Amino acid sequence: MNHNMKRKILLVTGSSGYVGRHLSTKAAEIFDLYATYNSRAEEIKAGQPLSLNLTNRVDVLHLVRELKPEAIIHTAAINPGAGSEQEMMDINAQGSRYIAEAAVANKARLIHLSSDMIFDGKQAPYHDDAPPSPLNAYGRSKAAAEAAVSEVDPRAAIVRTSLIYGFAEMDRGTAGFVERLNTGDRFALFSDVIRQPVWINSLVEALLKLIEIDFGGTLNVAGSQAITREEFVRRMLAWWHIDTQGLLESGRAADISDTIPLDLRLSIHKAEQLLQMTFPGVEEMLEISKKKYTQ
Repeated sequence: MNHNMKRKILLVTGSSGYVGRHLSTKAAEIFDLYATYNSRAEEIKAGQPLSLNLTNRVDVLHLVRELKPEAIIHTAAINPGAGSEQEMMDINAQGSRYIAEAAVANKARLIHLSSDMIFDGKQAPYHDDAPPSPLNAYGRSKAAAEAAVSEVDPRAAIVRTSLIYGFAEMDRGTAGFVERLNTGDRFALFSDVIRQPVWINSLVEALLKLIEIDFGGTLNVAGSQAITREEFVRRMLAWWHIDTQGLLESGRAADISDTIPLDLRLSIHKAEQLLQMTFPGVEEMLEISKKKYTQ
């Protein structure tokens, strides 16, 4: 009888990141949680913190063999603009391969977090099994990660998601724009880039549900509302009461770069059915949270 009471062991990589922090907090309520980080141990919010260098295959295999997790949710990655193409390939692609090898060797259920940035933005809306067509270094590294994970562990669930935001803590993208505003520079928000931002709580719920669902392959998990990058940023800055000081202009990504995918709408019907969930859009979440966070 006691055996059933024992909590499953879950390993979450990248627990010091935005997704990792939210995921760990929720996961620790249900699982015996181990939370890995690369450099920012102080950002770990829940679980047993463990340092892990994803570029070291021996370390990755050793850690997973020691912990014997029933499941691994792999969120660790170098984000766009945070490293060179080589670093992205080493951590995002090679590191994901090592995690997949460790998962298979220890019969752990693997959930791998991917991105809509693997697409070129010319064939939207993208279905769950659409082949990658990346335009930039980050997209290439995440596409390579998907290929490695599916090759090593065909039973792994690969979750393709979009911009991620929440209302308890400012998301990374919005925080980046606030930093730019603080420098006093004028800059443009893209009116021609379309994404489907996902509420962090929805994404976390989906990732945790996938542990118990026998699904292998790629799955789109994003918000139901397609919105321009400009509109999304303006909405988020307004939500956080950030004074934009008249510094924000409207601009077109297509005019300045050919490495920015423009239309990254994703079809999410499969995830809705498989996970028995709905994925509210930005407007809907703003309405709900206004009521929740306004006295």
